[in-house]
Amino acid sequence: MLNRIVFLITLFLISSCNSTHKKQPQVKQKKLQHIVLIKYKENTSPKELKAIEKGAYSLREIAGVKNLNYSENVSPEKLNKGYTHSLTMYFETEKDRDEIYLPHSIHQEFVKLFIPFTTDVLVYDYWE
Repeated sequence: MLNRIVFLITLFLISSCNSTHKKQPQVKQKKLQHIVLIKYKENTSPKELKAIEKGAYSLREIAGVKNLNYSENVSPEKLNKGYTHSLTMYFETEKDRDEIYLPHSIHQEFVKLFIPFTTDVLVYDYWE
C-alpha cells in the first residue's frame, strides 16, 4: 500500500512539473514591410529592365534585408495607374532600414541605376 501511495505521489509530481513548464506561445514579431512601386519610361528596353532586375536582387547582400522580391505587375484589374513593377522586402527594425539599408553603397548604386529609367516611384512602408 505504501509503495502505491509513493508511486501516485511521484506520478502527481511529475505530471504537475510538466504542466507548469509548458512552452509559452511565441509572440510573432512585427515586420517592417517596404514596398516600392515603379513606373518605367515607355522606351526602357528589355535589356535595361534585366539590368535593373539584377541590381534589385543585389540588395539581398545588405544586412537586414529580408525576403526581397522584384516583380512585374500581373493584375488583371488594370488598376495599377502605370506602376508596372514592384520591389518588396521587410526589415526587423527601423534601424535596419534607416541606418543600414538606406545609406548602404549597394542601395545607393541601385538607386542611381534605376531612377533614370523611371517616371515615378512610390514607396510605402508599414508594420505587419
